[in-house]
Amino acid sequence: MDDEINFLNLLSCGAMMAYIGAEEMQRSKRRKKARHGVSPYLKDRNEKGRFASDFEHLHMDSSRFIENFRMPPEIFDELFERLQPHLRPKKNTRPKDAAGTLQRHVASCYRISKQHIGKIVSDVCKAICCALKQEISEWTEATLREVADGFQKQWNFPNCVGAADGKHVAIKAPPNSGSLFYNYKGFHSIVLMATCDANYRFTYIDVGAYGSEGDSNVVKNSKFGSSVLNDECNFPPDTFIDEKKIPHFIVGDDAFPLCKRIIKPYGSKPLSTEERICNYRLSRARRCIENAFGILSSRWLCLRKVLICHPDRAQLVVSACCQLHNFLLNKSRQTYNPAMFSGFETSDGNWEAGQWHYGNQI
Repeated sequence: MDDEINFLNLLSCGAMMAYIGAEEMQRSKRRKKARHGVSPYLKDRNEKGRFASDFEHLHMDSSRFIENFRMPPEIFDELFERLQPHLRPKKNTRPKDAAGTLQRHVASCYRISKQHIGKIVSDVCKAICCALKQEISEWTEATLREVADGFQKQWNFPNCVGAADGKHVAIKAPPNSGSLFYNYKGFHSIVLMATCDANYRFTYIDVGAYGSEGDSNVVKNSKFGSSVLNDECNFPPDTFIDEKKIPHFIVGDDAFPLCKRIIKPYGSKPLSTEERICNYRLSRARRCIENAFGILSSRWLCLRKVLICHPDRAQLVVSACCQLHNFLLNKSRQTYNPAMFSGFETSDGNWEAGQWHYGNQI
């Protein structure tokens, strides 16, 4: 049952991909007759499948629609219009991979074969990543300056152009992979390495590193990390703070290498007052990426469970979730991340964990 719930939760209960895929399949029913026999149960998809029988009713109930899709109906319609050009069916194509028994529940709901539901997952994720790729801005001097202004305004931490961290996304161990994907936490995973701005939007993602790699190695081995460590990114010019010239930088935890463009907290040795204040201020900025990951995994519940798929498909799913995360923060923040859902500071300066921290869903 847990495995079925895990897949049912894929991209918010699997509904987005299944609905979009079902609609495209319904629109393309004039294709050539299949060479293999089709089950009468599947033939009734356009009349009795969940998309045909339930979608319009759900679309008219805004609150329930948001529960299923994490977005209002009008935002979903806008998203579908952006994805539709990338989802046109190709002539004479058939799925080449069997999706496995764990997808039968979702496939049965929409009267889609279990082989084809796996292809829908991949195709819709690819379409999301393509259609929404501009939701994660390129690193330019102008965009980094805007991010730095956000950290200054929101968290009173100047010259910060991003908070960075890594998240392990659990996957089923691929055959013959040995310990490549086995992480220090005791499960198999791929790594999502990301940076975010002061408002929890991702500004960079790198998905797919082996779970056995530490954050430091993931940073060093990525093209992005190499450019940061070698100071080759388009960072804004240094600025003067208290008459000292200070470069722009990324904040990270102890797992990250310390360099001109990456700063992390002072160690556990006895700290001076100034060092403790610096750690406090830095932690406020670094908390943004923890919040971003918390919101992401709370809204797209597949990231809280084990992805029962090949690592390549898992990369697509994680990337699509990140793109949707940014899209909904930009288009429907009050629905996707209302005030109490993410963490916040109280009037006396103490940190109050958000509802995502306790697993609450709204």
